[in-house]
Amino acid sequence: MGQFLSRFGIRLGTRINEHEINRIPIHHKCRNCGQGCDPTKSTNTCVNAKFTRTGTKDQVSIIRPIIPNDKVRWSTSFDYHPIEFTSEKIRTSTKEYVDRDPRQDPNVQIPWNLDDRLCDRRSYHGTYKIIGRVPQNPCGRTGITGRGHLGHFGPNHAADPIVTRWKRDENGQEIIHPSTRKPILQFVAIRRKDTNELAIPGGMVDKKEKVTDTLQREFQEETLNFPDLDERSKHNLLATIKDIFENGGIRIYCGYVDDPRNTDNSWMETTAYNFHDGKNEHLAKINVHGGSDALCAFWHDLSGEVSLFASHSEFLQRVADIHRAHW
Repeated sequence: MGQFLSRFGIRLGTRINEHEINRIPIHHKCRNCGQGCDPTKSTNTCVNAKFTRTGTKDQVSIIRPIIPNDKVRWSTSFDYHPIEFTSEKIRTSTKEYVDRDPRQDPNVQIPWNLDDRLCDRRSYHGTYKIIGRVPQNPCGRTGITGRGHLGHFGPNHAADPIVTRWKRDENGQEIIHPSTRKPILQFVAIRRKDTNELAIPGGMVDKKEKVTDTLQREFQEETLNFPDLDERSKHNLLATIKDIFENGGIRIYCGYVDDPRNTDNSWMETTAYNFHDGKNEHLAKINVHGGSDALCAFWHDLSGEVSLFASHSEFLQRVADIHRAHW
């Protein structure tokens, strides 16, 4: 294990247990607005209720009913009146990766909790319940039923590549943060087209696609457009990226994520991997540019002060902990 970590620039002495990584709970932001909740305030109100957890620049915004934190679990009694919402784009889509609603069409039979020809419907958290012919979100109430902006009922699988390097000065020396006295990491960030938020590059796992293939594909689509490279240089860079994404990386998280698209019947699950170039040998040298799926891409300092889409901040904090970097 030590040789593996050293190969990817992780400081020896860092204590990592990959089985424990997944057990660290992801902090769930307010399901009503997506903002961080203030534990000193009442859990029965949402000061940011004017904002929405569901809606994009192309779709109408839906305000979720406020759910007190102690009423999120299905096991608690609650006078619950969720809003039914499936976006028009999803509802009228003819693409094969978009489910038809079995509640509206009795002829629709979906193999819940199984891997079928269209997608892997298994959850990382085990078997989920089927209530009213559709899956029930294993993490509790969200305020909205239906699919929202998601194509599948049940888990919608994604992959998030976290590409990092050490921030260095003009002499190539690692830059130490003056407050924490720890070296500063930089990660490849994108600006999302749908919400305009800062995020980790990533996307949905295509049918019959391996997660490692998704990680590589999404990184290329969202951060690389090769404006300054000739064909040979482009080929060599893609070959290097392919080798690293297939043979390296550390799994940071695998499971349910707090996402603004989650509903009572559809939710996001992701696998996040960290690809770290600690010696500036390959990935650190990439001059990233916004690709087809992002407004822009760039190297950004990793810090707890950075506001990011969904649960991406929690993933980055885990990366900082692994590398003993500033946060």
